[in-house]
Amino acid sequence: MSPARPTVGVVIPVHNGMPFLPQTVATILGQSRRPDELIIVENGSTDGTAEWLAGLDEPGVRVIVQDELVSPAQNWTAAVSAASADFVKLVCADDFLLSHALETQSAALMANPEAVMVASFRKIVDSAGKVVAARRGLGRLRGEVDGSAALKSCALRGVNAFGESAAVMFRRGELQAEMPWDDSLPYVIDLDLYGRVVHDRKVVMLPEVVAAFRISAGAWTRNLSSLQRDHFNRWVSREIDRGHITLSRGELIRARTMAAIQAAARRGAYEYALISHKLRHTKTQG
Repeated sequence: MSPARPTVGVVIPVHNGMPFLPQTVATILGQSRRPDELIIVENGSTDGTAEWLAGLDEPGVRVIVQDELVSPAQNWTAAVSAASADFVKLVCADDFLLSHALETQSAALMANPEAVMVASFRKIVDSAGKVVAARRGLGRLRGEVDGSAALKSCALRGVNAFGESAAVMFRRGELQAEMPWDDSLPYVIDLDLYGRVVHDRKVVMLPEVVAAFRISAGAWTRNLSSLQRDHFNRWVSREIDRGHITLSRGELIRARTMAAIQAAARRGAYEYALISHKLRHTKTQG
């Protein structure tokens, strides 16, 4: 008898997720491989999110309501801790998945039993869903690689090559073992967790676009540039101190230089999103 197919779960931690949450949920439930569980953790929303979730009646969907408002990192931790599926993906409430995401990434983990995480390309969209960048992530890494090598690649390129949480999928046991999420450096909260999960393990870098990361005029991630660069540089130092990566003096200089370049590029992307938002608003008002 063939072994049972691993189960796949998605978790969505949400605080004030409207108007994007319905689209996010629809793209998850409309997957070519429907998730075995979808867990949504509601965290003190005041924008209609809680009311919309109260009317959500779909098989396999579980809504958990926090008793009181907690930090984003605490809510993310609660969402991951509630998962029971073999493979788990965390999707933020304003991002969304392409229709084959769960099928593609779960197949990659099944085909690479030593890997604890799979990362894929994602596209970048603005608040209206317009594509700002069609394919981002991974750098030159492809296939199954050592986690330490992937982390070093991130450091040397000055960027999170794995992508945001919607672009990755984990084996649940290894992910839950590294809880909680640490928001002491909030702009690299994802990289910090990835480093703890993969530094001494394998990761699959899969060159297919599976998700969309949304940037918007009011997003938490818009406060960029010097602070984001500082957090990235402190993450690199933290990874060195933890023994996850080793950098020569020259490589460390390169890492800091690339972090500055990438921060400037991200600032440009968010300024573009803000200008586009203002132009669309002007047209609708005109």
